[in-house]
Amino acid sequence: MPDNVNVPDKTSKVARIVPVAGVFVVLAALGLSVNAGRLGFDLAGGRLLETGSLGEVWSAYLAGWHAVDGGTASAAPAALAVLGIFGAIFTPHGFVSLLMIADAPLAGASAYFATRRLPVRRPVRAVIAAAYGLLPAATAGVTQGRLDVVAVHILLPAVIAGIAGVLADPGQRWLHTSSLCALGLALLGAFSPLAHLLALAGLVIGFVVLPSPAPLLKRAAAVVIVVLVPLALLMPWPTVLVNHPALVLHGLSGPGDPVTAVDLAGLDPGGSGALPVGLAMLLAAVIAFAVRPSRAAGAGFAVVVLGVAALLVVRLVTVTPLQGGEAAPGFAGVPLLVIGAGLLWIVASACRGEVGKPFLGGGAVLVVALAVGVVVTGSGGPLHSGGGPALAGDQAAELARTGRSVLVLDAGDAQALQTGGRMPRFGDDQLAVSAASPARLAEWQDALANPEPTRARAALSGAAASGALFVVLPAGADAGAIAGMAPDLASAVAPTSDGRSVLRLLEPGGQVVLIPPGVARQAVTAPAPTSTLGVTPVAARLPDVRVRVSEGVPGRLLVLAAEHEDGWRAQVDGKPVPIVPAWGHQVAVAVPTTQAEVTLEHPSTLRDVLLLVQIAAVLFTLLTAVPTRLRREEDEDYSPPSMMSGSTPR
Repeated sequence: MPDNVNVPDKTSKVARIVPVAGVFVVLAALGLSVNAGRLGFDLAGGRLLETGSLGEVWSAYLAGWHAVDGGTASAAPAALAVLGIFGAIFTPHGFVSLLMIADAPLAGASAYFATRRLPVRRPVRAVIAAAYGLLPAATAGVTQGRLDVVAVHILLPAVIAGIAGVLADPGQRWLHTSSLCALGLALLGAFSPLAHLLALAGLVIGFVVLPSPAPLLKRAAAVVIVVLVPLALLMPWPTVLVNHPALVLHGLSGPGDPVTAVDLAGLDPGGSGALPVGLAMLLAAVIAFAVRPSRAAGAGFAVVVLGVAALLVVRLVTVTPLQGGEAAPGFAGVPLLVIGAGLLWIVASACRGEVGKPFLGGGAVLVVALAVGVVVTGSGGPLHSGGGPALAGDQAAELARTGRSVLVLDAGDAQALQTGGRMPRFGDDQLAVSAASPARLAEWQDALANPEPTRARAALSGAAASGALFVVLPAGADAGAIAGMAPDLASAVAPTSDGRSVLRLLEPGGQVVLIPPGVARQAVTAPAPTSTLGVTPVAARLPDVRVRVSEGVPGRLLVLAAEHEDGWRAQVDGKPVPIVPAWGHQVAVAVPTTQAEVTLEHPSTLRDVLLLVQIAAVLFTLLTAVPTRLRREEDEDYSPPSMMSGSTPR
């Protein structure tokens, strides 16, 4: 019996299950063996910061103000919402670890099911799916801790299949089909804005160029849903992307490493974790098209061209990273995944119908070549189990109790991060902080990594004035040497869990402080205090501060450990008063000589409105994505003719 004929019996069901089960088991065994040294539900390292608990993830996503790098009202990345949803089952850190360790089998299964509408025998689809699961760019993404690349690797086949179905003929259930496609595109965009833009570009170009038997109005409505609904589902994250294009080119995991043209031709994005074995895939696509050319390969070529265009943009356009530093190109992982998917589409188009043993043998050789690359390099890289660096128990408890911040030098991408009440977590380095914050933190990092008495004292005083209580030094740095230069400003305390030295800042401070006239004059003219005499911590929490001050001398300032950015409002006894920049970058307000109630707040009305839009989009998508009737068993493998198959219905 031909493999493509469906018979609704147990034999047919087994025939459908065996290939994908084999792909999953083989890739899972390979993934477990390669990741044997990092098995656990607490992965971190490289570009991956430790993920917080379920409550911390949702709090960070819903917060209108974040105590990161001096504080920012930037919207948190939509990836946190995805981690919060799936983290309810696995815990967020467990879900992230599962994605990293099981990337290859999950991506392979995704590719197998995404190609179910192609007129290709199941064993051939299994080989193609295995090759996709072993793409070098994905292996590099895992070893380097690039969660965005891993998420794209898993989601990309389903998104491509969904877009192809919408473009070809959404059918009678067009609303259900387009809503499912929009949901997949939103998940993709939550982790990789670049992949989202590429998918939209392919969708719009395909709608304009490709013919379809479907009514134009139905196709247009489906395309509009796929374009607009994901934007609403991701709100308010798209507003940040518009203002900070570095997030689009660099993604959630930051800029890329140096890479050669040969590496890129071999689908190797650079850095640890990959070899240019993708050259075998390029060769396979060329041979497959030369032996069995067909019009169905045109869609694969289009995907390759789209990926190449993205690769050129990512590698040739340099932008300043969101957390500061020199302008740099982006990581090539996402474009190379798109190119790899297109190459495999070309191979699949040559394998339609019955194929001979040479095709299957060539596919097996390709999979073996890719597997060798994974085995050789997949166990390296900075990703590790055990979580990120943690403060000693009493230090962490004090940090949480006081709400003061910790300044972690060399926290991620060799940049410093300052976070309030806890150590840095996933999502902190994707917040769009004040433009001046990265330069200031870089200056403090340089002053403490290469200590000299004058600069070290200024850095310690500035950090304390900004609300920091602890400073985690780079690996190998000596806390005792810095404490010896400024014994009145800092002392060495217990190191972090990974052995990094920690300084405790001794100057009085807090989330909110009241400073006397002498220090206030310094605050409006100097970048860091030279004296803290008379500074009084105030029992208040950011960002909404309401305190009652007593009578006192003129010239006092109420200073917040918050970055001076647009949106802050201050009132004294209900009357608006101007914000005074303290130390050149912090929020402060002049305090009257009489007893008064001082209020400072950072409203988040616009963000709340955008969250309501997001909730409405979620309800619409869930209601329309539910199928009105179960699909017949006969339609599980194939559908009416589409741009993917280039075939006639069975």
